[in-house]
Amino acid sequence: MGLFRSAMREKTERTYSDRELFKRFIKRLSPFRKNIILIALFIIVQAIAAVAAPQLIRFVTDELGNEASTTPWYILVISAVGFLLLYLLNWVAFSMQQVQSGKYVPFFLENLRLDLFKKLQEQDMTYFDEHMSGKINSIVVNDTLDFSSTAILISNTVGSMVISFCTLGILFYFNWVLALIVLGGIPVLFLLMVALRGLAKRLSKSYREAIGSVNSAMVEAIEGINVSKSFGQEHNIANQFENINQNYFRSWMQLTATTHFWRPLLNTITSSILCLVLYFGLDIGISAGIMIMFLLYIDTFFRPVMQLARFFPELSAGMAAFERILAIFDSKPKVQQKPDAKPLKEITGNIQFKNINFWYDQDNVVFENLNLTINKGEKLAIVGHTGSGKTSIVSLLSRYYEYQGGDILIDGQSIRNYTLDSYRKQFGKVEQDVYLFHGSIKENIKYGRENVTDEDIWRVLDIVQASDFIHRLPDGLDTLIGERGRDLSVGQRQLLSFARAILINPDILILDEATSSVDAFTEAMIQ
Repeated sequence: MGLFRSAMREKTERTYSDRELFKRFIKRLSPFRKNIILIALFIIVQAIAAVAAPQLIRFVTDELGNEASTTPWYILVISAVGFLLLYLLNWVAFSMQQVQSGKYVPFFLENLRLDLFKKLQEQDMTYFDEHMSGKINSIVVNDTLDFSSTAILISNTVGSMVISFCTLGILFYFNWVLALIVLGGIPVLFLLMVALRGLAKRLSKSYREAIGSVNSAMVEAIEGINVSKSFGQEHNIANQFENINQNYFRSWMQLTATTHFWRPLLNTITSSILCLVLYFGLDIGISAGIMIMFLLYIDTFFRPVMQLARFFPELSAGMAAFERILAIFDSKPKVQQKPDAKPLKEITGNIQFKNINFWYDQDNVVFENLNLTINKGEKLAIVGHTGSGKTSIVSLLSRYYEYQGGDILIDGQSIRNYTLDSYRKQFGKVEQDVYLFHGSIKENIKYGRENVTDEDIWRVLDIVQASDFIHRLPDGLDTLIGERGRDLSVGQRQLLSFARAILINPDILILDEATSSVDAFTEAMIQ
């Protein structure tokens, strides 16, 4: 238990098959077809150079070792220079491939984060009740970055694998026995990768959840700093955070240990294959040129395989990050806008709650057959004990949550028949817990209404009795108020929230203890 207990909880992530992950990954790459095509062309150039270069060195080596050779010396020089030029071409093509990857990946990351942010804006309040803000932030910032890095790894590895297959064909052409020795290492690597895959995925998922827990704990600690200081709990909070941070450290160490164990094992396997090729190659008496060619081809063949194998834990981590990203994309808000919804221009009639059934979870029913009528122009005060559902009525009317039974009618029409944007614009809302954005007073008051003038703003400030204290500020309306309006008193924040609500001239004004921190005289003047 403690302040951070919720930071350790997270709803079980949905699991996607490798095929589904690959399909979704390819779909996200579709806007970057031009870059992908250029990368493919550079890969083809690399494949040609990688296959041709060892052939030249084989020819030169065998001719130099053959006393009966009649090949002119300049042909050998040209072949040797050609070998160097092909390796240079390979390097240039690889560099250009990296440049193209570097071009599209930042835009890939930008688009991914933007789409993810837009999806979060579409979610209703239920989603944010069920998911910690720190973990959401971790997915948007950390997971998207890690997955975009995986996108580079995948594009590079796929290109290198094409070269590997071309090389393997050449190996079989020259000596199928040695080629089988080389190929025999692949099943061993594959079995090891399969064995590692499940472990790497679990460790990567645990690591990412631990990062989210740290972020959530930090957000909770900073937002609740007044409470922890009021109760003298700084030491206990630090101890609780230490436990969460240690869990993160353990997850990181386990993931790192897997990588450190894996890479030396891979080097041992490839070195063993090279030794076997040398042993059997000398035993069957192949020429020095073919032996050198085989060693070069083996290096070309195993380089991408080793690259894939070495970075397999990182690849698993990227796919685990992609799963968490897809979980957001695939989550559907419970408050849905109907396809045939119509815009609501103004409210001319009554508000009716008819037989409303509502619960946040089925074990805690808030309303059962609630009936309520609010006539146009009527002022209604809702009172009741804590937890009786006062705020829930406001939340349902605002369409923050979906009710499970009955209906809410405005002007005789179900509120589900109206578009969400036009419907919510009919409401002005002033809450006890005011949220102000980091920016100027003017920006906060005109939030959502860009076409208002300073004169309009001063008019509503006069109405809510806030103009006097703003005139006393050094920059007036342009005064910066800090994150959550921390540079203002609680009462001043409420007055600005009041002004913001009145400025939109709403058909329905909802006050949720809106003047609880305002002095009695100012409250009377507002009323």
